[in-house]
Amino acid sequence: MLTETGIDGGQVSDALQRVLRSRTFARSERLRSFLKFIVEMEQLGLSHQLKGYTIGIDVFSRNHGFDPGTDPLVRVQAGKLRKLLNQFYACEGRDDPLRIRIPLGGYVPVYDRVASQASMVRERDLELIETTFADVESPALADDKASLPRLFIRRPDGDDLIASIFVNATRLWSTRLWAVCIAGPSEKPSFEGGAPHPLHFELKAHSLGTELKLGLRHLRSGSEVPISMGVCETSGDSLEIGALANGFAGANLTIPGSIYRFCHKNDLSTGQMQCLEATYRYTLEGSDASYINARQSQQQWAGLGQSSEIITEMTRLIALSSLPR
Repeated sequence: MLTETGIDGGQVSDALQRVLRSRTFARSERLRSFLKFIVEMEQLGLSHQLKGYTIGIDVFSRNHGFDPGTDPLVRVQAGKLRKLLNQFYACEGRDDPLRIRIPLGGYVPVYDRVASQASMVRERDLELIETTFADVESPALADDKASLPRLFIRRPDGDDLIASIFVNATRLWSTRLWAVCIAGPSEKPSFEGGAPHPLHFELKAHSLGTELKLGLRHLRSGSEVPISMGVCETSGDSLEIGALANGFAGANLTIPGSIYRFCHKNDLSTGQMQCLEATYRYTLEGSDASYINARQSQQQWAGLGQSSEIITEMTRLIALSSLPR
């Protein structure tokens, strides 16, 4: 059936499969089942049956005495599903042409068409990337306002156990970060006009004895990004290394972190990054001035302009600010 003019069932099915097979949803079997059920029911023309009672019984195996008015199970899971969808479309599914959304107040999915922003990917050794900011103009930076920094993590040498553990622990942050996307292990940087995308960065980790050394590089310029925790001493215990990765992510891959500071200093920050920072600053300060700044930043975006309230949930803000103007 057609869910909207120009969107057919095949497109919806493809969009659903991309979500279900994603890394974002890999560890959420219950939410995968929930999403699959409501999309398939809607596609069968059975939207009227998508009620809390039906979902509780058919998806979550509640008995026929289930009362969604007193048992919040379905409402809670729907909130988690909306949040995970926002995370998926903010990073892993940012270039998907069709997005699945579950409006508040119900369980019937809707589908939003988004112009694809997929960039051409070239197979090129990261070691060969050496250029400067001024060498190549960046039309993507001017035109692609809904863009966030993307981090590529170089695979450590096979016998470097400490660095490998650190990389694995850092990758666990891929579904937790708001402001920086972590590229998949097999993903390559994209290029604009023959040079790396201006918001692509590379992290390299290697160890020597008990010393772990970290380097963060801006791919387009080849510049080293000043970071916290560039050199760390470790006993080699995996949990200790995991704690180091957590500290690194918090200090460098967040809105107040080193990547954002580097982008601000070099005039690389996109409108979406500035919107996130203004909103984050408001959640910290709560002042009238920070509220006005955040509100004005949010109203620039098509997905946010009609909102009567400021949005402080970061995953939702990212998803809405990624919609075309």
